[in-house]
Amino acid sequence: MGMRQIKRKAGAVLVATALLTGVSGFAAASSAQAAEAATCWGTNVTNNSSLETTMKGTYNLKVGVGAVCANVRSVSSGSTFYVWCGAINPDSGVLWFLGRVKGDSTSNIGYMSSDNLNYVSGTWSYC
Repeated sequence: MGMRQIKRKAGAVLVATALLTGVSGFAAASSAQAAEAATCWGTNVTNNSSLETTMKGTYNLKVGVGAVCANVRSVSSGSTFYVWCGAINPDSGVLWFLGRVKGDSTSNIGYMSSDNLNYVSGTWSYC
């Protein structure tokens, strides 16, 4: 193989490597961007728990499992939140509870991050 052919093959290898690296870099960026796009997760509506909690601060009750979900309503610090069941957010790994605020009707249920709650009594089960 002559020097000229080696240079051509080396050039072709470099171009191919650059293309593959560029393509895989693009795929990695797309995957990372997809991972960052959080989802509003839903669960089965199940009332199988006896956990009673209070709010650590004022937070929004959500329509699904995740901070990106729409709000049901704001819940004031110190309010009692009755947990119906719990679910792990697949995006963040955070435990969220489905339930209702004391005084609200059972038609006004929603999800609250466990990070926002203080334990009072009882236990919980998965939705």
